[in-house]
Amino acid sequence: MIEYKQKLELIVNGICLTDKLKKYLLEKIGKFYNDDYVTTTGVMLEIGNNHDTYVTAHLNNKSKYVLDLENDEISFYNRKAKEKIDTTIKIWEPSPYMTQANLNNNGEYFKYVNSHFDRARINPISGCSFSCAFCSVNSYNYNLNEISPMDKALTNALLDERVTHVLISGGSPKESDLPFLTKIYEHFPKKFKNYDFDAMCAPRGFTSYTDRTQYRDYIQYLKDVGIKGLSINIELFNKKLCAKYCPEKFNIGNSNYLYFLECASEIFGTLCVRSGLIVGLEPLKDTLQAVELICQTGCMPMLSPYIPYNNIGKFPTVDFLLKAKEKTDEILAKYNIPLAPLCSKCKHNTL
Repeated sequence: MIEYKQKLELIVNGICLTDKLKKYLLEKIGKFYNDDYVTTTGVMLEIGNNHDTYVTAHLNNKSKYVLDLENDEISFYNRKAKEKIDTTIKIWEPSPYMTQANLNNNGEYFKYVNSHFDRARINPISGCSFSCAFCSVNSYNYNLNEISPMDKALTNALLDERVTHVLISGGSPKESDLPFLTKIYEHFPKKFKNYDFDAMCAPRGFTSYTDRTQYRDYIQYLKDVGIKGLSINIELFNKKLCAKYCPEKFNIGNSNYLYFLECASEIFGTLCVRSGLIVGLEPLKDTLQAVELICQTGCMPMLSPYIPYNNIGKFPTVDFLLKAKEKTDEILAKYNIPLAPLCSKCKHNTL
């Protein structure tokens, strides 16, 4: 519990790295932090001796939590309390294969693939056709990425033996580009058969986001081509806030999200389908209502603490996150459904 609460503290407050430590890390491993999506940017940290608590903490020079270098070892401090924190903390080094590949390709490979702990993430699309106001993905120019450079980038990422599974993610395509993403879903699991591939997407069929008559056949297609799991993220359940911040998701509608999840659960199974909810941007009662409904579809809820972006909202407090986790656990117990994701390392930015 101590390490879990420390993880939440780092998500909310971020981490300060001293100049001495930054210099050491740059000389030792080069790039020591991720700088991609707002929810995955920061320093990847492993907390505690049990090797089961992971977190990505954003860099914050004003954070009360500080990492320093003492006798070639990393020290962890609470400078507000003026004390050293008696917890083992390690920096998870980025993939050396991806770092070198990007040096050789002018940084282009990070456009296609990023690694976060034991998972590689493929970005079939630069930018996004959705305009969610709190998301940094749509700040990039919309473009469909070619399979060949994505393939090469993933090949380099998988040279890192720590990587065990892959997520096909990125932004949401325009409806006219849905067939392009369908090709991506088929290509990678068939070529890289030794790895499990999950797909993160909005409810969709072969040609439409909202034609639910296509949903079941499309989900069966994904399973048939080798996709092992799905992440269908509702994010905001409050209709007023969803319409304000996520108009495309609002237009798809909660009922379509829930129906898609129900179909996915029947085809993939409960432990293979999850739906992410943002904690801290909407009233907790709305998030908990969504948790209940997701469980009723037979899928796993996933809780993602809100990371402020675009001057919208602020970090939720640690107490708020703990309350959300406690209330969620009560609901999960009724349905005997676990909280997603099941991989401990993939919980680096979730509750």
